[in-house]
Amino acid sequence: MKIGQSWKKTMLFITLFMALALMFPTKASAQGIIAGDTVNEGEVLDHNAFLNGTSVVMDGVINGDLLAVGNNIKINGEVNGDLVVMGGNVVLNGPVSGSAYIGAGLLVLGPQASVGRDVYFLGGRGTTEAGSKIDRDLNIVGLESNLAGEVNRKVNSLVGPVVLAQKIYEFMISQGWLPQTWQKAPGTPQARQIDLAVHPVAFGLTTFQPLIPASLTSDNRITTNSLNRVQSLQPANAIDTERLKSWAVPMLRTLVGLLLIGLLLVWLVPAQLHVASEHVHLQPWRSLLYGLLVFVIGWLAAVLILVLVLALAFFFYWASLPNLGFLTGSLGLISLGLALTIFWLSIAYFSKIIVAYLVVVLVFKRWIPSLAQNRILPLVIGVILYALLASIPYLGVLISAVATLIGLGGLWMFLTKNRLPEIEEVTQAEPEDINPEVVPAEEG
Repeated sequence: MKIGQSWKKTMLFITLFMALALMFPTKASAQGIIAGDTVNEGEVLDHNAFLNGTSVVMDGVINGDLLAVGNNIKINGEVNGDLVVMGGNVVLNGPVSGSAYIGAGLLVLGPQASVGRDVYFLGGRGTTEAGSKIDRDLNIVGLESNLAGEVNRKVNSLVGPVVLAQKIYEFMISQGWLPQTWQKAPGTPQARQIDLAVHPVAFGLTTFQPLIPASLTSDNRITTNSLNRVQSLQPANAIDTERLKSWAVPMLRTLVGLLLIGLLLVWLVPAQLHVASEHVHLQPWRSLLYGLLVFVIGWLAAVLILVLVLALAFFFYWASLPNLGFLTGSLGLISLGLALTIFWLSIAYFSKIIVAYLVVVLVFKRWIPSLAQNRILPLVIGVILYALLASIPYLGVLISAVATLIGLGGLWMFLTKNRLPEIEEVTQAEPEDINPEVVPAEEG
């Protein structure tokens, strides 16, 4: 109850904040807007400007606000107002008297760039070169940043997940935990590079690794007819450690992830895990159908929400409400990212844990009833069996897909408070089964 009240208060606060921002915008203007894709050097515009196109170039002077939309945007001139930019590659190398609101895949503030107020950046990589200057705050929500310019006040940043993931990946490659890419020996003609470690994926997790070595033909086709030649170069009883590692490493990675998250679920929510598995046990076909619907609709809903958030942010920028546009875009993307993370965890881990746990519990109930009430042992055995079965070529893809859809459907029915058939039958039978004791009247 307290959590619900806190959530309601938070939503009320956000709603009031957005309403106040709409009623009291930071800047609104009724001046005319000049549209185009280029402002040449020496050209002066005494109005707001809207520049759009594949390549947008602004080398002149704009005495007003500038809204620029395009793929490649270069702003070398002077903007005496606020700057709002949405594009792929953005280069700002001129003075801006107001604030800059930029959404882009790549942003570069050149050595001649200066911003009189704040800079808000939402996108991929943000770079400020030496010589650039920001008089107030720099706010970044992105994947990577490289800051060498001057910021007079403070830097608020949320960056780094891609860089961190890349560093971890490179470290695992260097330690031999992940398969290496094959490269030709120096001096060999027809240099090509292929990845022998093929990772077919079924709903978020690696499922199998082919154990047959691949070879590259002259027409760039990967074949497997070199098996006999490779085997002839090895002793009869030798173990191909590279092929063994290419199979074992993805399987162990899957096993460790499922085991850690599964033990965490057993520790924190054991009753909920049991109820979700009972939904799958009592309604397997319904779970499969619900899982398929949740899987398809979930991704479609994520795309629609992303489009809606970007559209709202762009609308607020266009309506001279840049602060509200940045707030809408950043909060919307962060919330969508959190929701997608939970959705991906449900697909990649939670669903498979539910099914693996249920299968072993059913086996225990039939053959070893004394272990059926144990929570940890069925989980550990089930996860190990699933990881081994999912590593089987081709069959593992089918097993992983079915387990994902059924487990996802059971999780959905649990979260939506669907009642189990057994509980409904007991509830309906209670008025007939319970007969109040009739107390005979005393004679008298």
